Amino acid sequence: MIGYLQGEVLESSDGKMLVGVGDRSGFGVVGYCVSVPQSHRYGGELPGRTIELFVHAHVREEAFDLYGFTSQMEKSLFLTLLSVNGIGPKSALGILSAVEAPQLVDAIVNGDQALLSSISGIGKKTAERLVLELRDKLKKKVESGGLKGASPVSDRGAAGARAKGVSDVTPGEILRDAKSALVGLGYREMEVQTLLTQVIESSDLPFGKPEELIRSALKRLGQ
Repeated sequence: MIGYLQGEVLESSDGKMLVGVGDRSGFGVVGYCVSVPQSHRYGGELPGRTIELFVHAHVREEAFDLYGFTSQMEKSLFLTLLSVNGIGPKSALGILSAVEAPQLVDAIVNGDQALLSSISGIGKKTAERLVLELRDKLKKKVESGGLKGASPVSDRGAAGARAKGVSDVTPGEILRDAKSALVGLGYREMEVQTLLTQVIESSDLPFGKPEELIRSALKRLGQ
């Protein structure tokens, strides 16, 4: 599986880059067509320049698509976005085209749904899902150095929880916030109430944050 390419830019236009790999004097050059973010970081890669790309190979039934990034951080963030239900490679690439990777990490960790929903193709519900499913995951990656280049986590979006302290958040508040978030994602209120009750009763440990309860509920729904 292709995971990295280094070669000469043969063509570059509209988020597509043709990268020539090989030796013209030896076995010849193979051109790889790679989809890249449509941002200023890639627009300057003119034909004739050498580039290295960290690549994700996406295999489908009738296609083999390559997505390339100039940093491991961008590739890691791209793969993290793919873990969200409803986000495919094109959507993930569109997000990275619209927002710089460090800014995107900061927006998700801090719950900046206004910024996320302003991205073309990302509505309010998808913005909520990005925050709910990725906030803790990205926070851990940043703190462990798994996303090199990202800013230290400030977690502004958890202002209420910080003010009270996570341990001070009551089970009733956790249930209320989780219910509100799931209803906001489009689930019916009665179904959500029943689902959350089942999740809480089947758990061996109490939930410390709404996000934990929400993730367990979504997992029970098979998402």
